[in-house]
Amino acid sequence: MRVILASSSPRRVQILRNLGLKFETIPAKIEERKVEGKPVLTARKLAREKALSVWRENKDALVIGADTLVFLGNEIIGKPKDAEEAIEILRKLSGRWHSVVTGVALVSPNARLVFHDIARVKFRNLSDEEIWAYVESGEPLDKAGAYGVQGFGSTLVERIHGNFYTVMGLPVVKLYENLKRLGVLHR
Repeated sequence: MRVILASSSPRRVQILRNLGLKFETIPAKIEERKVEGKPVLTARKLAREKALSVWRENKDALVIGADTLVFLGNEIIGKPKDAEEAIEILRKLSGRWHSVVTGVALVSPNARLVFHDIARVKFRNLSDEEIWAYVESGEPLDKAGAYGVQGFGSTLVERIHGNFYTVMGLPVVKLYENLKRLGVLHR
């Protein structure tokens, strides 16, 4: 069966390659909008919308959709719209614990699975100079929570409780188990 990743995220592509999965990428064409509501339900809903939007045009395939949200309490912290908002977000997260949820949807002719994973992340105390330097790198501008744990943003993170790959954008253990269960992976 064809496998499609409904994302152009280089991080998600790398995670799937690490699993040895043969797949193609077709980014979901759903409108990026301000997300509100309960973070876990929202991440699951957005992952499902992404997977279904690609599956409707590729009904012979298994489509993997994913959405990652950063939240502090019940406040969802999305992608910053500009450098100023990135600075504001990073100041808010500095020295604090926050949560990251990644929702995943697997949609095929025979299956509709939606699951999620949550990790807790603690930032170290960040100076304004460190925040400005990180924002000037451009890395935080297209990422939920204004950081990427796999890049230079790793220097912001003091501790992670949970799966690193959930923070990166695809909970690899749960994904692997579900792909095996669906017969897509045979290891």
